[in-house]
Amino acid sequence: MAEKITEDIADEVLRGATAYQQLHWLAAGRIDSDRLVASHRAAIERENPRLNAYVALNDGAAAAAAASAARRTEGRGIGRLDGLPVAVKDNIDVAGVVTTNASTVAVPPPAARDAAVVTRLREAAADLLCKTNLLEYAAGSVNPAYGMTYNPRDRSRTSGGSSSGSAALVAAGVVDYALGTDTGGSIRIPAAYCGIVGLKPSYGLVPLDGVFPLSTTLDHVGTLTTTVAQTRRLLEVLAGVSLDAAPPKRVGALRRQLDDPDLTTGVRDRAHEAIEALAAAGFEIVDVDLPELELVDAALGAIALREAWEVHRERFEREADGYGPGTRALLEHGAQVSDDDYRAALADKERITAAFAKVFTEVPVLAGPTVAYPAPAEDPPFGTPEGDVEGRFTGPYNIAGVPAISLPCGLAAGSLPAGLQLAAAAGNDAVLLAVAEAYERIAP
Repeated sequence: MAEKITEDIADEVLRGATAYQQLHWLAAGRIDSDRLVASHRAAIERENPRLNAYVALNDGAAAAAAASAARRTEGRGIGRLDGLPVAVKDNIDVAGVVTTNASTVAVPPPAARDAAVVTRLREAAADLLCKTNLLEYAAGSVNPAYGMTYNPRDRSRTSGGSSSGSAALVAAGVVDYALGTDTGGSIRIPAAYCGIVGLKPSYGLVPLDGVFPLSTTLDHVGTLTTTVAQTRRLLEVLAGVSLDAAPPKRVGALRRQLDDPDLTTGVRDRAHEAIEALAAAGFEIVDVDLPELELVDAALGAIALREAWEVHRERFEREADGYGPGTRALLEHGAQVSDDDYRAALADKERITAAFAKVFTEVPVLAGPTVAYPAPAEDPPFGTPEGDVEGRFTGPYNIAGVPAISLPCGLAAGSLPAGLQLAAAAGNDAVLLAVAEAYERIAP
């Protein structure tokens, strides 16, 4: 039997261990769950002054009790996360913890019950390490009371949003697993900026009960992890399904995205190199055009803004001045979206969804860049040219409701990474993960 990891070297050993090593050591009795949790809590306290990544540490005793109860519950859920820490974006309810949404507006009392995804984490015996910082109400702007989360790759840059803190903690090596939400790119954009793996699953695959809404038509809960294998493990827990599939042979290169004039040179070069690497690995690369992409920006903007306004109307009328300036401006725009504009946007959504469905009968997976540029100094404000460009490549997959993943594909500028984005047909999350794992094995 392997020797128990002694107290004096535990932190050093655990910092250098993968999540799978930690899980193996837990199962083998080389480390206990309390010591593992303590190590991660120390890491988050050490890193947070430089990152501003978490809102609240969860009660370790309560988490341990929940994990212990879950371990005694056999046969529930798919997959296990026994004792491994998971960070949870602070627009997702955790029982007994205030869901702040990184806002000073309408802050509720502690949540009465767990969100459905948190229940599934507990059933898989995960340790809920902390609630993470985000852009206010996941709406695309920082509330000054909570501040920006900084990028571990370059602390003069943003980690991206709105799943800011979750991405930063994974990129900093504090956790290997985190939850985020994604309405127009809010998981995949910070994943690209931070050089980690970020997945938005098929619409409806992961339940949204207990997640504060931004746009019910476009919202998704998804994952931020260090590797694609961890993405698969966490998504299986959240979705309650097995996600095994063989990779297909064809990948479509989205020319409108790969040749977009707003791509920086570094992002363009890394994205093209990633496509070439897939070809060298045996994938047939097929150039794909999708004219309906021209409809996406207007449709996504009208749907997200109008639905955000409907969610926040009463709060805004009571406490408009409490919102951060960027969130306030976004909601004011939402109030101006007419019924006719909203209906037209929903009709365009159907056209875009149908166009993607047709393309996916020809190529099982699409590839392109995640974001046109590497992490900026600050999250670009709504309505600015930079802000309009930021979600150009991620938003189409929210409109279509199909799964999409961002993978690190090299450095775009200095220490700042670029992201390769892959997408598949609705319900084909397993196929998407198979191609993502194939790319990860050959990535530079």
